[in-house]
Amino acid sequence: MANLHHKQQLQGLIGPLYVRSLNGKSIVQTRAVNPKQSQGTRASSTNFKYAVAQSKAIRNALRPLLLVGTDPYASQRLTGALHKAFHFPQGYQEHLTLFSADLSELVGFEFNANTRLQDCLPMALPFTITENDTVQLPEVAIAPIIPHSIPMHYIGAELAILVVGFPAEGGRNVMTEVFGFELQSHGPTNITLETQPFPEGTRVIVAAQLLLWDHRTVLGDKNYCNSKQFNPVQVVFTGVV
Repeated sequence: MANLHHKQQLQGLIGPLYVRSLNGKSIVQTRAVNPKQSQGTRASSTNFKYAVAQSKAIRNALRPLLLVGTDPYASQRLTGALHKAFHFPQGYQEHLTLFSADLSELVGFEFNANTRLQDCLPMALPFTITENDTVQLPEVAIAPIIPHSIPMHYIGAELAILVVGFPAEGGRNVMTEVFGFELQSHGPTNITLETQPFPEGTRVIVAAQLLLWDHRTVLGDKNYCNSKQFNPVQVVFTGVV
């Protein structure tokens, strides 16, 4: 409510306006309004915050593969993909989570859009979750690398596969298993793997990385030449035990 001062000046609230005096002049400003968010807007905001947290958790779990480098927008792209997956239909009461959402669209996600694994090593890895709660890759033949897709000189290549399990029960540590396969340069490479059993309800995410090396050290170790410009990493499977 506005008041009329002895100098015949108004000061205070008049509807959506606020009147005040400054240096002998009357200043009229609009009132700050706190917009009311709809239930859908609040739910979307909650889902986005959850997607940001889960995106960070996934990237931390896959850190051994991503440490060399990703493209500048990998974090935002992963958050966007998760936010889309966590969106629930109108009228659905419970929020979707890492364990209840359908994350099948995450398969094929590339962490480096400039050097995609699919361009270097086209392959289909038919992972399954077995009745024994293990993650299994039946024997599959990996074709040789497509030479023109590699922007550097290299002598040999490996396929690194990281299997990550996010336990449904809070407080338990993320479980990881790493597998490596040296790839043949002049023919297909047959690979197969099976993990240890995971607890029921575990969300499993499997990522693959192409590693290149250009020479060996005096001790016989491989000198890997992946870099921020070349580090193909892709999500190849996800599921819930």
